[in-house]
Amino acid sequence: MKKNFLIYFSILFFAVMLWLYLSLNLNYTINLSVPLEINLTKSQALASTVPSSIDVTIKGKGWDLVALLVSENLTYYLDLTGIKKDVRVNTFQAISERLNVPHDLIILNTYPDTISISFDKVSERRVQVKNNVNVILKDGYKIVGKPIITPEYVNITGAKSILSKIKFIPTESITFENINSDISKIVNLSDTLNNIIRIEPKKVKIDYKVELSADKNFEDITVTINNVPSDKDVLLIPPKLTLYLRGGVEQLSRINPSEIKVSIDYHVIENDTLGFVTPIIELPVNADLINFEPQKFQYIIKKKY
Repeated sequence: MKKNFLIYFSILFFAVMLWLYLSLNLNYTINLSVPLEINLTKSQALASTVPSSIDVTIKGKGWDLVALLVSENLTYYLDLTGIKKDVRVNTFQAISERLNVPHDLIILNTYPDTISISFDKVSERRVQVKNNVNVILKDGYKIVGKPIITPEYVNITGAKSILSKIKFIPTESITFENINSDISKIVNLSDTLNNIIRIEPKKVKIDYKVELSADKNFEDITVTINNVPSDKDVLLIPPKLTLYLRGGVEQLSRINPSEIKVSIDYHVIENDTLGFVTPIIELPVNADLINFEPQKFQYIIKKKY
């Protein structure tokens, strides 16, 4: 039985290989989307968008097409280093050299068939990095403070008319899940203007501080009244409040109640028409203020004698 199986398997394998050999000797036509890579000098800057890829229709034997498809260096190279003025590039012209494909393959057409290239004065500026990283925490954990991006600003180089419209450079959109400790990640910056600008550096480091989440109350926090005229006194009812905070365990443990600033400006009291005012609360750390009691304060203004 085992011998018969080996015979049948050998026959099947030989038949498949024969079919594959005969099939790959036939001619086929395929469509490929090939990345476009533009070569510029440091003194050149593109002032108009160009496609990120070129659609190419190629005909040839199956063997050659398979070799092309598995190639890791299939890129449409466009060298503009010798160009000094605006130009329209015929993408089909010198296509074999630009793609570096075997001569046995026939390139039938390209799309787009032409690319308009315009130049502008080269400029450089610094812009802020926008964080597109999403962190999903395990239950019971919290991100403490804001993520730290290093560097926070990057240099961009390109056409002056293009750079003036750029307000920030985003990171790649990426999600980290099930996080329960500090994380530090290197992420790529997202070049949404392909081939138009140069970004340096192309990657940034993002650090998140993660702690167990906790709630903590701070009682008897004194409310300060600012800018009270020298001839007046203000009595608040009540004079103190209680804060309810949420944050990381270590973060909350470091809070000194004396560093919590709760205040009301005298001008707010003076212009009040409701009979009560609400304080402004400043925390020494970036914790979440869940609630505070009371939220409204009555007052009595006395004149000094």
